[in-house]
Amino acid sequence: MILTAAPAGAVELSMPLPAVQTFAEAQPLASHRVATGPMQGSALPVEVVEGSVTRRVHQLAAGQATTLQMLSPLRDALLADGWEAGFSCETRVCGGFDFRFALDVVPAPEMFVDLADFRYATFLRGEEWFTMIVSRSGAQGYVQTTHVGAPGSVEAVTKSSAAVVPPPGLAAVGEIGTALAATGRAVLDDLVFPTGSTELPEADYASLAALADFLRANPSATVALVGHTDAEGGAEGNMAISRRRADSARAILVDGYGIAPNRVETFGVGFFAPVARNDTEAGRSANRRVEVVVTSVPE
Repeated sequence: MILTAAPAGAVELSMPLPAVQTFAEAQPLASHRVATGPMQGSALPVEVVEGSVTRRVHQLAAGQATTLQMLSPLRDALLADGWEAGFSCETRVCGGFDFRFALDVVPAPEMFVDLADFRYATFLRGEEWFTMIVSRSGAQGYVQTTHVGAPGSVEAVTKSSAAVVPPPGLAAVGEIGTALAATGRAVLDDLVFPTGSTELPEADYASLAALADFLRANPSATVALVGHTDAEGGAEGNMAISRRRADSARAILVDGYGIAPNRVETFGVGFFAPVARNDTEAGRSANRRVEVVVTSVPE
């Protein structure tokens, strides 16, 4: 295992398996959320640290290697270089879905986090921070590293990407199935909610029918339905509303399309993940939505 100083003061780890870097971004001054413990109810204990922030994502030819087997040599290299281990956890001990979506994670398809199989680790060295998220899907591994150093140590913002391989093992069926196979998520855009409403008035929706087709074509895959709101009202009420929106979609998927209940989880994230501005009606309407996220992928 080799640990080297990358250009502009960033720390770059040599991956323990054949890998391709699919994303790199360096900012001279930014903030990064560092988890300091597992989920505590609906809250994640975090420390928001500031400085130069460098994020990298690598996709690995993992074969049968576990997330621990991928993380362990990276951890050992950091410890040998003078870093001190901080908080670390795995999957449901971390807090599962809620934990992962409270973190700063590069979106799919560059980074894919299987909600049933991931690990998180933090490290400290003086005023510097280093965090890792490691996951896998089928025979493919994913590693996101984030280094927070002294402000201004990165001279310019840089981005790079390599050819991205979508999460393996999924049959792409229809437009939604193609999006799920390629990126692990999709918006169910015909599920329309007025402000404050959680009910779906129709019995049939094209997006839910397409999602059901995808799940039938991938009988080992599981998904999460994630409800969202606009920014009208308070945070606590919107969290509850967003969860009930996801529950409404799940009820149709299970009762109307015959999908097994244990294959579909529901979550609500309120107004914390907008896709549009909340100061226009069009933006608020776009933010009141349900998304589907692949949570596990068959081998």
